[in-house]
Amino acid sequence: MDIKRISIFNEFKCIAQDCPASCCRSIWKIPIDSDMYTKYRNEKGIFGLLLRCSTVKRRGMTTFRNTLRGCPFWGRDHLCSIQKKHGESYMPMVCIQFPRQLYNLNFFCEETMYLACPEAARLFLVSAAEDRPFEFTVTEGNVSYESNTTNDDKEFLDYLLKSRDELIKMLESGISFDRMSILQYGQDAQNACLSQTPLPSPQDYESQEHYQITFEKIDEWLFNDFYHPRLRTISPILYQLCKKYIRKFGRQGERNPAAANKKLTILQENLCRKLPDIQNILNRYYEYYLLTNFLDIYEDYSFLKHLRIGIGKTHLLWLFIALYAEDRENININELANVIAVYEQRAPMIFSSLF
Repeated sequence: MDIKRISIFNEFKCIAQDCPASCCRSIWKIPIDSDMYTKYRNEKGIFGLLLRCSTVKRRGMTTFRNTLRGCPFWGRDHLCSIQKKHGESYMPMVCIQFPRQLYNLNFFCEETMYLACPEAARLFLVSAAEDRPFEFTVTEGNVSYESNTTNDDKEFLDYLLKSRDELIKMLESGISFDRMSILQYGQDAQNACLSQTPLPSPQDYESQEHYQITFEKIDEWLFNDFYHPRLRTISPILYQLCKKYIRKFGRQGERNPAAANKKLTILQENLCRKLPDIQNILNRYYEYYLLTNFLDIYEDYSFLKHLRIGIGKTHLLWLFIALYAEDRENININELANVIAVYEQRAPMIFSSLF
């Protein structure tokens, strides 16, 4: 099988206790397979008792119980106590793989990086700053991870690959990530799938309009499960940025539309002064989203949904970067990577439920 690996994949190395936004501190459910659960049940002594007390079975899935700090095995030294005691052989597979995204499409595999890791986000930003393309290198081999799809339509998959390349070329030519032409293409492609008519090419769309995202839409995204009080413990940076948004714009339903939009404009202008490359960063972020998520359409045929999720995620990322940068004279690459990472740790699950 062909294994396609994105350019920043081999550059990644976990920075462990030096990570400013550890994945161990998140509220993700960490699945534990049956073989690993058997190991935990048979472990002797106090550590074995702790392993068994820290797992829970719900709806057919075994996971670790989350604490207010995140994973119960994330130590005060910011290292994994399971790995320290037994090595990787005792760690759940998702912990070993993260932030690597391994996507098996039966005909080939794509291996990319989740930007929910600060170091992966930093590598993304370095590539964007140096104007390096995110390219796949191809090798042949066998993979141990399971298929991510039930589809076997190779012709449709080839079409998606070609369309993804064309969308990225559009972004490289200067078309903004929020251009309506992208969504118009998505709507027509989706309709073509339903009517079984010829599928269009993204490059046939040239609309100059932008997808309008009002502060009402931002409110909907922020306050529909994105923001909640637990963020104060599990993601202090994200919590503070959400609270700053509330202080700046007022509580949901209490805003003056004209005043809110004016504040958004000022916020945008302020960010452009401090981070002149912000539009390029956002475009490259949407490009990376296409590289890691566009092929999800192979499973559900929902062109418009996935293209809109990417635009929404990119737009809300702009807002969080702007809020973070507002009271700072400048923002360096490590700070920006950290903002992207903590945002990415929460955004995908929320946007997937909204669209």
